[in-house]
Amino acid sequence: MTSVPIPYTAREIEDDLTRRIAAGEFRPGSRLPTYDALAEEYGSARRTVARAVEALKSRGLVVGVPGSGTFVAE
Repeated sequence: MTSVPIPYTAREIEDDLTRRIAAGEFRPGSRLPTYDALAEEYGSARRTVARAVEALKSRGLVVGVPGSGTFVAE
């Protein structure tokens, strides 16, 4: 019997992206992957990823640039 991976919650995605930013995987000024790419990576809905990224924005860790994407804050 194969197991189906459990989708990440918005909080888990937020925590993991925070860890990845702190570890330097995403450097200041670099663009995060698209919501669709993150949703696929985490096995979650695009809306769940959007909630996680909005939380990162509210904490000042990332900034959204309309038409360009989401970037790690300088």
